Amino acid sequence: MSATDLATVVVAVAALASVGVAVAVLLSVREAARELRSALEQINRTTLPAVAAIEADTATVRDELERASGLLDRVDALTARAEGISRITYRAIADPVIKTASVIRGTTQAGRRLRRSAREAS
Repeated sequence: MSATDLATVVVAVAALASVGVAVAVLLSVREAARELRSALEQINRTTLPAVAAIEADTATVRDELERASGLLDRVDALTARAEGISRITYRAIADPVIKTASVIRGTTQAGRRLRRSAREAS
């Protein structure tokens, strides 16, 4: 066997070994791709219903927020009306009450003075 024959055999064995390693790597990549596909399918099975539930809940929350916003607008309007009515009522009642209290106080003072004057005159 010559050096050329030996080199040819060594190159052929190396080529076969390289092909074997390449096949092993390809099989490993193929298995990893299957596992990845399986994992993605499982993720889709579990997350898609969750996403649908979240979307439904989001729609419900949005509707409730719109409803609450409407209620707050009504409460603001009622509060403004109540404040207006309170101011009007205060103005309508306060002046006559103050005037009545002033008249009573003045009458009381006048009565005291008249009694004092009547006692001093006697």
